[in-house]
Amino acid sequence: MACFMAYVAWLVLAFMSSEGLAGTNLQHIKELLETIRHAANAWETLKNLPPTLAENFLSVTSKDGAKKEQRSSYDFVVDLTRPTDIYDALKAYPLLFPLGKQSYDNKTKDSFNRFVINVVGRYNVGKTYVLRLLANINLGDAFIERTNGISVSLPLLQETNNVPMALIDTAGSRTPVEYSSKTFHRLSYEKQLSDSFVQEIAFNSAEIFILVLNQLTLDDELYLKTLHKRLQEKGYRDDEIKQRLLIVHNYFNLKTIKEVEKVETTELKNIFKAVKQPQGYWLSEYFKHFVLADSNSKAGKHYNQRSIAEVITMIHGSPAAKENDLLTRIIKEIEKLLSKFLIEQSSSISKQQEPIEGTAVGYVAAKIELDHNKQHRIQLTDKRQINVDLEIKELIWDKLQPWYFICSREPLGNNVILSKNLKFNEDGSIYIDYSSQFIPDIQVAIMNQDGDVGITIECPSCSPNFTVRPLKATIIVQGEKIPDATLKDYVNTRRTGKFEIQIPIGKLDEDKVYELRSLKKEFSNGVIKITVPALRDEF
Repeated sequence: MACFMAYVAWLVLAFMSSEGLAGTNLQHIKELLETIRHAANAWETLKNLPPTLAENFLSVTSKDGAKKEQRSSYDFVVDLTRPTDIYDALKAYPLLFPLGKQSYDNKTKDSFNRFVINVVGRYNVGKTYVLRLLANINLGDAFIERTNGISVSLPLLQETNNVPMALIDTAGSRTPVEYSSKTFHRLSYEKQLSDSFVQEIAFNSAEIFILVLNQLTLDDELYLKTLHKRLQEKGYRDDEIKQRLLIVHNYFNLKTIKEVEKVETTELKNIFKAVKQPQGYWLSEYFKHFVLADSNSKAGKHYNQRSIAEVITMIHGSPAAKENDLLTRIIKEIEKLLSKFLIEQSSSISKQQEPIEGTAVGYVAAKIELDHNKQHRIQLTDKRQINVDLEIKELIWDKLQPWYFICSREPLGNNVILSKNLKFNEDGSIYIDYSSQFIPDIQVAIMNQDGDVGITIECPSCSPNFTVRPLKATIIVQGEKIPDATLKDYVNTRRTGKFEIQIPIGKLDEDKVYELRSLKKEFSNGVIKITVPALRDEF
């Protein structure tokens, strides 16, 4: 028995590794599920899978799983809990239709345009509850639903006063991870990465935002300020933002009208300087505010239905664009984000040449552009970014209802990874930090009357193992700056990493022909010197 369990564990690990998987062929997932199904300790592997995949597996393999009544707030869920799944073990993102694919198809077959609304907010403030109120979904007080990745509800028109809406819900950001001195750094980074991917795609997919707050904190105000700024950066005027960014104050712990009115005075009147309108909502300089209370209390009966009706009215009157295929739009946004942050490691880099821990993975490319005065300026790009084209694929397993996954149309190589230069803004959004990558000082000049070109690259702590190769009329220099504790006072000494410089020497003098194969290179005292001779005129 012990040998059998060891064999099963080996199989599971083999399937979980990224080697040997057939790109977008989902056979590897089918085999993985079949292996887990017969493992005595299946949960140990399931807990390392995306949550929707693990939960779906448990529901269909449990004895009464197929008999359970389907209840959910969502019509489809794109599980981006682990952004690395697209190139790692699964090579796919699970796509779930909690109410069934047929239900989703019925709702989208008419393809009418919907306002796309992103319900945003911190962990445990009641975002999903607000979504259910907007969609007029009543699942019962005892029903608890986990929100994973990007979860979307497509309510019927008769449920929303004929206002066509698509509601995006996301898992609450900043949820805690296991606290251990050995794993906390990794787990906290992975959590921030997951939160950032989900929030960024949801933000870029939506046109209207409902920010759900409980009793106000400074963190809420900072997040609101950042959200307002990002909408301004999208090109919206303040009067447009007032129609697109609605604040729902969900005082779910308050039961009496007197309690709510006291908090309204403290937060809405005193902090936001808001004025209550005849319709019941509050209006401040930049925002419209709506109040909810405990749904089972007198305060809830007084506030909730009216506030939700007012929110729907605001959505209906918004100048926001509409979308008729939100799933496709979300997939396109995933493609954009992955193409921005995925890099491809060169298969020619040996282990000895791999970046030191904490330094950049992949090159920063510096392209020298020459102006009409032969002066050069540098443009930086990430040479290793790749394009990702995604599609939905269906998996039939064990005669059950089809399972769905979002996969890359073309297999991503085993050398594809996320950039290690990803950093997080205060609002949780993600960006690439180039400060840990290095471009040295570069000088390009004609050296003499013969037109020979001299290239000087100043890099005191660069590795002497640099390469220089010609490509048509361009010289390409590749090197790496490594940490050097003795150069504390030298500029940019904290920036390390691999670099590539492209120098179009042919543009220095278009009347000259250069003998690229005869170029000379040397490295001395932290300076790379390259001489490219011009072809001598013969008389």
